[in-house]
Amino acid sequence: MTDLVKHISNGIYLVCDRDGKVTQVLYDDMQLCMAKQTPFPFMELVAKESLNKATDLWEDIRSREIVFDYELYVKTDKEPVPLKFTSARFGDKFWIIGAIESEIMEKMLNEMMLINNEQQNLIRSTEKKISEFQKQEKEPSDRVFNEISEVNNELVNTQRKLIKQNEEILRLNKSLKESNRELQHFAYTLSHDLKEPLRMVRSFMNLLEKNYGQNLDDKAKEYIHFAVDGAERMNSLITDLLEYSRIGRQNNTYEKTDLNKILQKVLELNESIIKEAEAKIEVGDLPKIKVQAVPLERLFNNLIGNSLKYRKPSVPPVISIKAQKQAGHWLFSVTDNGRGIPTDLHTSIFDLFKRGGNNEGISGSGMGLAMCKKIVKEHGGEIWVSSKPGKGSTFYFTIAK
Repeated sequence: MTDLVKHISNGIYLVCDRDGKVTQVLYDDMQLCMAKQTPFPFMELVAKESLNKATDLWEDIRSREIVFDYELYVKTDKEPVPLKFTSARFGDKFWIIGAIESEIMEKMLNEMMLINNEQQNLIRSTEKKISEFQKQEKEPSDRVFNEISEVNNELVNTQRKLIKQNEEILRLNKSLKESNRELQHFAYTLSHDLKEPLRMVRSFMNLLEKNYGQNLDDKAKEYIHFAVDGAERMNSLITDLLEYSRIGRQNNTYEKTDLNKILQKVLELNESIIKEAEAKIEVGDLPKIKVQAVPLERLFNNLIGNSLKYRKPSVPPVISIKAQKQAGHWLFSVTDNGRGIPTDLHTSIFDLFKRGGNNEGISGSGMGLAMCKKIVKEHGGEIWVSSKPGKGSTFYFTIAK
């Protein structure tokens, strides 16, 4: 290692085979591999809450030459620690780097290129010595040296390809940083600049009705109502888009959380509508697991809120929330006796701006289930629905253990 890598902390640099086994530990200042003997499965380094995401990482690695910015929690002597992983594939070998910060990642990628340059210099020096030695040897040794020279040439070409791939990784990481900055700026614009005209529309419409309402006929008042209602719906949509963009980018830590307390908070937030609808809420025993508490609260709030909104007219809603421990994950369900969802919408309702079934008289932006999907994915799980029109719905989602 060069002097540069001595200043790198909180990172690992591994070489793996196609089966997902670590064959070389090139750098490990976090001592994650200290007690392990190569080869060993890469999955042994991954904390249980990231096993599903690590499986996705390996699927991507096998199908693509470069994979970057996968956040996985790794095991340590204390609490699991999140690392950002980047990988490049060359033949049957997979070069994997994990680091806590993107700046560290860039330093380690730079280090890879410096090491590769050193290796190429050594190869060229070896070839020169072989060539000199070959001239001094008799004919029977020529074939052997020619084979060695050919192998060295192949190695040089492979190293050059690795350097190009590393440069591409650095370029993509820089591009990703720039994209994230642009996204943050865009989110700010949504939350401030775009909302300001809406506030003006609502304010002036309210002033118009207050000051000149006695001079307006019913049609004019109806137009004012449409304008105010449209501004409020647009404001709600912008707020939901902003919240959607923040999922996965906020610094929400994974902590052991009692989901019974999370659900109790959600029910308190919806207390007025629960009483108004005379809803019956049935809650099973929920687990204590490592999750991001704030997104999980929004997940339950969106699902329960939908059950309350899409209830049958004149039928008190019955909503049941349960959890079941399964191999590798927890399976959660939110069941209601509401209007139900047509089968052909079971997949599309999780897309942005999509709503299911009969929406007449029901407000909403079509963002709620898209948020649910993104939150569940962030926790290494899946979400789906089982439903028939008129017979209620059950939303299922999983969270990795």
